[in-house]
Order: sequence, then C-alpha cells, then structure tokens
Amino acid sequence: MKEKMFKNLSLKILSAIFAVVLWTVIVNVYDPTTSYTFSNVSVQLINTESLTDKNYSYEIVEGGKISVYVSGPKSIVTNIKASDIVATADLSKISAFADYVDIHVSVVKDGQVLNNVEATPKTSAVRLSIENRDTKTVNVVSEITGSAADGYAVVRRVLNPTSVKVTGPSSVIDNIDHAGISFDVTGATADVTGTADIHLYDSDNNEINDSSVELTQTSVGYTAQVVRTKTVSIEVKTSGKPADGYRVSGVTLNRDSVVVYGDTNMLNSLDKIVIPASNINVDGLTENKVYKFGLSDYIDKSLTILDNARIEVTVRIESTGNKTITLNTSDIKVSGLETGMSYSFEDRTFSIDVEGSETAIAALDASAITMTADLSTYNKSGIQSITLSVKLPDGVTLKRAASVNVLFKDNTQETETTQSTQETTSVTTGN
Repeated sequence: MKEKMFKNLSLKILSAIFAVVLWTVIVNVYDPTTSYTFSNVSVQLINTESLTDKNYSYEIVEGGKISVYVSGPKSIVTNIKASDIVATADLSKISAFADYVDIHVSVVKDGQVLNNVEATPKTSAVRLSIENRDTKTVNVVSEITGSAADGYAVVRRVLNPTSVKVTGPSSVIDNIDHAGISFDVTGATADVTGTADIHLYDSDNNEINDSSVELTQTSVGYTAQVVRTKTVSIEVKTSGKPADGYRVSGVTLNRDSVVVYGDTNMLNSLDKIVIPASNINVDGLTENKVYKFGLSDYIDKSLTILDNARIEVTVRIESTGNKTITLNTSDIKVSGLETGMSYSFEDRTFSIDVEGSETAIAALDASAITMTADLSTYNKSGIQSITLSVKLPDGVTLKRAASVNVLFKDNTQETETTQSTQETTSVTTGN
C-alpha cells in the first residue's frame, strides 16, 4: 500500500500543482478580480454612551461621509450596493484627549459579512469635536400672531409646561436664553387652545438651531383666553385756582382712552372713565404739575382694564398777562331783533378785561376780537344791559363777562299811540 502511495510521487505533485494553477487560471478568466469605489458612505458612531455617560458632547468635524474602495471577484463586487457597506467608528476606543476614532469598514450582504471581498476606507478616521455636556432649565415664552376679532382681545395666556430642560454642548447651552412658541389668534371670538413646537432663542431673540441639543419635550400646550372688550374715553376735570398771576393753560393726558373687559352688563353701561375735579386741585400752582392715577379705582370692581391701568395727567401752568381793550359798539354783530323793534347803543365805545399767556396778550389787538349780541328776547322799549358773546384768540380769555347798554324802542306801540292821538284830535275838532 505504501509503495503504491509513493509510486510516481513526483508526477502526482506536479499534477496537483498543475491543477491549482489551472483552477486559478480558470477563475481569473471566467471570474476575474475587480474593484469599485463607493462614495458618500455614512459613518455610524457606536458606543456613544461612553462619552455621553461622562457628560461629554461631541460633533463630527471630519469623516462623517467617506469613500470606500472594494475589491474582489467580479461576480460578487458587481452586485454590491452602497447600502451594503457598513462603516463604523467605535467611540469606546477613543483615547483620553484624542479627537480621532478609527473607521472600520465591512461589506454585509443579506445579513452576512462577505469575507471574500476587501473593503478599505479612503478616510481612516473620524475627527470629533468633544466638549462638556450641560443641562439647564429655560422658561417658555409665547408670541401670538394675528389679532382677535374686532371688539375682542387676548387677555391671558396659559402654557403647559412653562419651562423645559435643554441638554447639549456647553458652548451651545450657554447661549440659550429661553424657549418660545407662537400661535395664531386671527379672528378669534372665544378661547384658543392647541399645541405648538418649541424653538430655542438667545438673549437677542435669535433662533438657535442645533441638532446636538436635546429637550425634555419638543412641544407645549397653550390656551389663549379671548374676551369681549370695549374702548372707553377718559375725562378729567380740575378744581381750584392757580396763584395770582398764573393760569391753567391746558390739561393733557398720556392716553385718552383705554380698553376694558369684564361683566357684560357693567361693560355695556360704561361709556367713559371720569377722574373728578376734586382729585386734580390746582390751588396755588405756579408751574406744571403731573398727577398719576390708577384707573381701576374709577370703574366697577367687576371690570378690568386691558394692559396698563395707569394714567398721567399734566396740568400746564403759565404766567398770565392782563390787558384792557377798548372796542367800538359799531363792531358788534347783532342778530335776532324782533320785527317792529329798533335799538341803539348808549355808548360808542366800551372796554373788556382779558388775561392769557404773556405772548398772546402782547400780540392781542381789537381786530382779532369778534363780538355778537343776541337781541331776540328783548321786545319792550327801554334801556337794557346786554351780555355779549366774545370770541378771542387762542390763549386769551375774558376775566369777566362783557356787556353794553342798549336802548330799545317798540315802534309798533308808538305808532298805535300816535294813531290814537290823531283820532282823538280829529273828533275834538269836529265837535
């Protein structure tokens, strides 16, 4: 048996070598080796908890997408797709103070790693930016867009939750000032509810978009309370008198109306808010004075003022000038005299006393003054004192009422008396 095995041994070895060579030739002829480069292969980071559990955050700087060189039998390589290439970087293998992680590449087909092909990454490592990972709580603020229907307003907003926790790289977290949501209330006549996505902002209200930041939740529930409102005017009155030689030149308000909401019946009955004269006393003033009031004190407790309920009233005080002006009675415009009545002024001139700002008084002359007299109630003969209506330039007022004496004649009565006298004379002569 042994003799048979070693008989023609050299020939048998030569035959085996020839068979191997022949098989290699056949394989290379009918299934030659080929290669292909696949681009934009995503590198998957594994064991990321090895960093995150130590409160580190990371970001891929280079090597997130790579090209992979694959070589092997043509029959296999030609059937490989980019999705069959698995590129990974194991973050547990990263060393202290290093920022590179080696990339491992394999070809997986139908769940099986292909060992008869060779895959080589053209980029050998992923470069990371690693920094501390922080968490902080930020408030959620809301912004509404649009406006409620006419006569309605949003008076209150309720958010749930009112704050969220954000976690991420320290450099990013430090810049986050608040979270915000926005929602639309256009045309609303009743409460508006819903949920809205959270956005992150810095202190200048610039939005921060960073995928490395994690939130405890990504949306917030909201309710906007919408109520019926009414706009009412504000009225103020003054009392007292400034010091001698001074006058009230005007009263101004920093707002002339406010929006009110609340009990429907009280709202319907409210037309204006009045601050009584007793609350704005100007006795003895020689300069401007500002009075501040809370308007809520002047409306029913069932009503609420929207937005700012404070008001400032400025009483302007100026020094006065006095002047006596002589006017002609012929310049008085008369109206309303009854038929049959006639009149004449007892005097050709009369005087009026005026006061006002020094500038206005200095510029005042008779030509700027208009006087009228209504004689419609005078129907008997005799002398009457008539109060005139006097129109003065802005900044000038009468110190006291202006009046003139007027002689009235009832011409109808005098005609009847004359006729009666003539008739009596005629009868006497005839006798």
